[in-house]
Amino acid sequence: MSLPIVILTHVVNRAVIDGFVPAARQLGHEVVLVTDQGQAHRERLADTRVLECDVFNPIAVLDLLTEQAIRPAAVFSNSDHLQTATAIVADALGLPTKPWQVCYRAKDKLRMRERLAELGLPSVWSRLLLPGEPAAADWPYPLVVKPSQGVASLDVSRVDTQTGLTALLAGRGTAPLLLEQYMAGPLFTLETLGDGRDLVAVGGFDVSLSAPPHFIETAAHWQGDISRAWQQTALEQVRAFGVGFGVCHSEFILTDTGPVLVEINYRSIGDGREFLLDELLPGGWFRPILQLHLGEPLPPLAPASRHAAIRYLVAESEGRLTVPPAPASRPGLSHVPLRRQGDRIRLSHSNKDYLGVLYLQADSAAALNTLQEQVEAELKWEIEA
Repeated sequence: MSLPIVILTHVVNRAVIDGFVPAARQLGHEVVLVTDQGQAHRERLADTRVLECDVFNPIAVLDLLTEQAIRPAAVFSNSDHLQTATAIVADALGLPTKPWQVCYRAKDKLRMRERLAELGLPSVWSRLLLPGEPAAADWPYPLVVKPSQGVASLDVSRVDTQTGLTALLAGRGTAPLLLEQYMAGPLFTLETLGDGRDLVAVGGFDVSLSAPPHFIETAAHWQGDISRAWQQTALEQVRAFGVGFGVCHSEFILTDTGPVLVEINYRSIGDGREFLLDELLPGGWFRPILQLHLGEPLPPLAPASRHAAIRYLVAESEGRLTVPPAPASRPGLSHVPLRRQGDRIRLSHSNKDYLGVLYLQADSAAALNTLQEQVEAELKWEIEA
């Protein structure tokens, strides 16, 4: 019998439950899930071995595997928070993995900016703001304020003045914050796979954002004009940063001087787009990622033959969801509801405000545009304060 694939995870995550666990089994491996939230995962994965420990501590994970006499075929995580610990565990066991130093620099946004500066790669002014430090007038406003150890758009805001920053800081906690000079321009992503020798661009999304001061992703178009035009330049930047193994999801702003990194998420793209890629790409998405961690070379990657987009249904007010989104069934459209009728909505100004996700696919760009227009014309929902 094949050795198991060990997956480290923190919170319950659909990509793990419905993506990577089934993919591991399709590859002929049992899964051992190691988490610090055992009960929540056992409720979702009754037929999977779930072990519990402090997954943020690589020594604790290694000790657990030793105590349980587990010899993994691969050690993998899709969590932003666990990439460094996972890399240390895999490296200690002599298994294929990402360099833990690169994982750490990618996760900590201040370290990422420092590393970009060291390498002479495009970047922007940034500064760590410690609790209690006042806002200065001579900083290059507008600024983007984010947790240095944050994830995606959660708790990310734009401030235009010293007064605005001071007001924002009054409502924040005691964690250090990263200040970055605001970059004007469209957002696009780069999705890469690598086996430690070759790194390839699978493609990218052109992304639409909500109005300032927040940065909620509202829609994404696979292989849009911007991501295709700047794919090679973006690939060269992440390769120079040190990305070379496994899956990586990077975000860029196309400024007047070219693409500048917003963040490197050294794991798979999320927010439902990983499932779209699993459908679109002839070789799928989840299986090739795990195969890299099993030591297999980068497989030939055929491009998607269809055009695709995602539309996120974002709540804009708080209250009770009385009429949830329910788009009519159409060829090429699928809807994943994330909230139910009667749910209480509390805004976080992040992807936690999504009511649902629409997946749209068509054989041509024109057909995709027509489908989008038809769906948009019918979309409605009601939230009662």
